[in-house]
Amino acid sequence: MILVPLLLALSRPAAAQDLGGHPAPKTAASMETPPDERRETLEEMWQRLLLPPDQSSWAPQDFELLQKIRAAEKDAVAYLRHIPGGVRPWTAKSRTGGPARLTKAGYERYEFLLSQDALAYFESKGADAKWALKLKDWDDKPMFDGAGLLTDEGARVYRRAKYNLEVFWKSPTGDVYGTRRPPANKP
Repeated sequence: MILVPLLLALSRPAAAQDLGGHPAPKTAASMETPPDERRETLEEMWQRLLLPPDQSSWAPQDFELLQKIRAAEKDAVAYLRHIPGGVRPWTAKSRTGGPARLTKAGYERYEFLLSQDALAYFESKGADAKWALKLKDWDDKPMFDGAGLLTDEGARVYRRAKYNLEVFWKSPTGDVYGTRRPPANKP
């Protein structure tokens, strides 16, 4: 009686995994190689004109700029599409046939024009022209950097103000402005 189940078990070939061992090794043809992310990133940097084509490595600040460009690309292309000259001088065609990509020059142009629009907006809301670059957000973070460009906090405040969402900012003298009546204390 014991012999019949034993013969049945031995007649069926057992895989190593069934016995608690390792799986059979995969052949090179069956394994998919992961995409070379470094090479793809390098090609994207060349295409966006962040690096010259003969440079095969990047600095951390280059990669940081690439991430900023990627994050702002959708808004920047839509914004640049509505200015005289259009988006064409500020984008590069994708080699894969995808949508055009924002270049470094396009990102810098977008950042400059957005900063100018923000200055005009804050001046129209009561900020003196000589103090507009020294505005701070509600948490006392500067809204413009030393070059007169919007900081991340400044861009956040400007976008919220532009869509008439509740947001507040401070002048260098401590006066509070906003899209709503300023609260007595921080929200």
